[in-house]
Amino acid sequence: MTPQLMGIVNATPDSFYDGDPQNNLASLLAKCKDYVQGGADILDIGGESTRPSATPVSADEEKARVLPLIAAVRREWPKIPVSLDTVKIPVALEGLKAGVNIINDVSGTPDKEMFKLVKDFNAKIVVMHTRGTPQTMQTQTEYSDLLGEIKDFLARKIDEAVSCGIAKQNVIIDVGFGFAKTRAQNYELLKHLAFFKDLGVRMLVGLSRKTFLSQKCEGAPKRKAQTLAANLVALQNGADILRVHDVKETRKIINFYEELESSK
Repeated sequence: MTPQLMGIVNATPDSFYDGDPQNNLASLLAKCKDYVQGGADILDIGGESTRPSATPVSADEEKARVLPLIAAVRREWPKIPVSLDTVKIPVALEGLKAGVNIINDVSGTPDKEMFKLVKDFNAKIVVMHTRGTPQTMQTQTEYSDLLGEIKDFLARKIDEAVSCGIAKQNVIIDVGFGFAKTRAQNYELLKHLAFFKDLGVRMLVGLSRKTFLSQKCEGAPKRKAQTLAANLVALQNGADILRVHDVKETRKIINFYEELESSK
């Protein structure tokens, strides 16, 4: 199956990459248009930053940030799948009512009510490995068996989702790069992504511009080259969906990867 490309749309003022108090509906729609024209298969809309130490927002604030954008995207591009990056059931409910196709829950421990809600709308769900909260996760990086513990965690979440009535093919896993993991652990995960393929579901990989990719004294806008390289490694190790900021450039990476694979 052709790898899919998910464009990140941050409707927040405090995203580590492109947070901006001027993230208004017009500018966000313009970004969505760039992504669609650049080859995005999915738009991932989020209204709450999950970067380390991010400040939580209320469900009402999150809904105010994302629902107008979801409605506008649905009018403009009715056929493109829309993902909603949220951990809150009230936000997920309103998003699903508005036409969201995927709930991208980065909490690590989706409530059973979230699973049931996704099932009721015949939607898909992304379950991600993490520990703690954005405020505490980087203090919880001790593992006796990094790969095994993450795989066991994700296997349990797949089983929970299925037990709540979600079809297994509607579950997507995310190993959680940058969430409760050190730089060395992130590198180990990237090199061994194929270890998770026998879980039997699609795998989303979110590496885009993350801190662990930095070289000395680099900020987020200067992690582009490493991100593109890391995404090629992810494809070679079984990634099914790449969640990125740099859509046009990553589309070229996917095209190159597919041509390379077909040349064997």
